[in-house]
Amino acid sequence: MKLSLSLLGPSLIRRVLLALLLALVAVWFTLAIYGYWQFTRTSERDRSLQLYGQTLLVELGKARSERDAIGVMATASEMFNTGLRDSKVEQSMLLQLNDRQGRQLYLSPESRGVPLALQPQAFYDVVINGAEYRVCLMRAAQWEIRLAAPKFSAQVLLKVLLPEMTIQMLIALPVMSLVIGLVVSGGLRPLRQLSQLIASKDKDDLSPLNFHSPYTELKPLTAALERLLQQLRSKIAREHAFVQDAAHELRTPIAVISAQAHVLARADTPAARQAAGQDLEAAIARASHLIAQLLELSHIDNDRLESSQQIDLADLLQTELARVAPAALARQIELGLNAPDTLPARLDAHAVQSIVQNLLNNAVAYIHAGDQIEVSLSQQGAQLLLEVADSGPGIPPAEQGRIFERFVRGTGHSVAGTGLGLAIVAQAVARLGGQIELGTGLAGRGCRFSVRLPLPAAAPAH
Repeated sequence: MKLSLSLLGPSLIRRVLLALLLALVAVWFTLAIYGYWQFTRTSERDRSLQLYGQTLLVELGKARSERDAIGVMATASEMFNTGLRDSKVEQSMLLQLNDRQGRQLYLSPESRGVPLALQPQAFYDVVINGAEYRVCLMRAAQWEIRLAAPKFSAQVLLKVLLPEMTIQMLIALPVMSLVIGLVVSGGLRPLRQLSQLIASKDKDDLSPLNFHSPYTELKPLTAALERLLQQLRSKIAREHAFVQDAAHELRTPIAVISAQAHVLARADTPAARQAAGQDLEAAIARASHLIAQLLELSHIDNDRLESSQQIDLADLLQTELARVAPAALARQIELGLNAPDTLPARLDAHAVQSIVQNLLNNAVAYIHAGDQIEVSLSQQGAQLLLEVADSGPGIPPAEQGRIFERFVRGTGHSVAGTGLGLAIVAQAVARLGGQIELGTGLAGRGCRFSVRLPLPAAAPAH
């Protein structure tokens, strides 16, 4: 039932059976051509006649008299010509028996009394009753035989070959189809079991399939499905953790806003109201900054990034350095840029801008007054190298392994922050197919963030 149902629509079994049918047709056609070539080849025809003659000579060697020898020839002639008549062939095989003195003892009746002419060679052509024959002459101690096979036309040969081959193919087709169909259907059973296992899972069930196939061809599929489920489990776990961390981080500024609003409502002096208002504005600014970074991280984390566009990376760096220059100047931080005048590249502008902005913001915020920040940009083959180095206090080695995680903030400082800046950088670098590394900064201290991004190949000129 399963086999018959699988043949109703598009299926692998039907494709295999159709391929089998086409293969049998190709084999049938090839054998027909080969058979025609064999029958029309003179050397092959001569070899067949010689084999027939040798068989007759063996039988004639058993004959005790001329009468027995004539009986052997008559039987052979009848056998050959009956086969030709059954194949709807009008020509006949002609046999002639002579003794060694040349006396004719037997001649096939189909020759109408016309004897087979004698020629010195073993194989020769003759015309009898208007038809062409190929004659084989063979001699033994007592007998001389002549076998004449008609030269079949292409139409006659195809008439003989094709029906026999067609019958053989028609017999083989259903047998082979049944066997192959059963084998393929059985071979696809693990695939059906896998599909049933997946269909039976709940929509929220991302647990491993634990499906072990005995077939090598299915193992890559099951391994790919297991990897996909693992990726989904990891993604959902990260999303849950992200939501929990975001809720936790937002709770603090919202609580401060609520408290300062309460203080502001109860303040009875202008000075108290001004202080409460300033604290309220600071809490609102912190919440707004956190929400903005959450939105930016959500955008960067989206699998569908904006389409790349032609941007000038050198100009983008200059713009971002100009943006942080007032804050750096206020803290007497020296900014430096080592980059070419222009460096065009086709990249996602928003992702690149997020990387530069967050690295510069972190550097300006966390280093001490009077320290240095140096930004460098260069192209190294098919890669872009962007480095932001500073001479600040750096990051303790024990904390360096987690600095790119969300909501992770270093210790030993009093700088307010969300712990999302470097996470945004890491996610943007990953989306652009690049790598980011943390090293030692300027003068053997501080931090150096090195970002390597692959540059897309230039589009061919039209």
